[in-house]
Amino acid sequence: MTASLERRKEVLALAREHDFLILEDDPYFYLYYGKAPRYPSYFSLELEEPETGRVLRFDSLSKILSAGIRIGFATGPTQLLQAINQHANGDLKSPDLNAHTKKVSDFYRSRRDVFQQAMEKHLSGLAAWTIPEAGMFFWFKLLLDDDPSVEGDSHAVISVKAVERGVLALPGTVFLPNGRKTGYVRASFSLLDDAAIDESLNRLGKVVQDARAS
Repeated sequence: MTASLERRKEVLALAREHDFLILEDDPYFYLYYGKAPRYPSYFSLELEEPETGRVLRFDSLSKILSAGIRIGFATGPTQLLQAINQHANGDLKSPDLNAHTKKVSDFYRSRRDVFQQAMEKHLSGLAAWTIPEAGMFFWFKLLLDDDPSVEGDSHAVISVKAVERGVLALPGTVFLPNGRKTGYVRASFSLLDDAAIDESLNRLGKVVQDARAS
């Protein structure tokens, strides 16, 4: 999810009040393709405050250069960065980084649009979702009951029935700290071509229809 500006400021206030560090792990920052202005990072917001030094920010190149390139960069208080540098060395200076990340985010927006069209085609009335504005995943809720207020359980549907039809996604329960039942699912749109996206969601739609019928 994307935290609102108000929520970010509240978290920063708590960090000052209780004197804890914020580790801002933000690998999808450069994959933003929404139309509204992007919210500033915790690191940027803290620079506007009278007290700084509690935000250590991490960015990743694995989402904008190559999935296999496990390299990133950190931004934060000098004393923390000096401690990190004692254990790792590296330097990246690229005047074309912003231009490159713009191309990457444009690519993922096009993948998002294809996935969204397939969702509307095959899952309208069978799922509910919010259109993502960054990253490479759709987070959506399967409507497994005629009553949309009833919370279904996506685990068996996704982990068993969808897999049997050759569709891989993650049931939402794996993202919840208590592992509770949920109807939500996370699916990636980063690798599949247009035809594969359409076929995958066509199959998933049939899985949901079968689950509703039973």
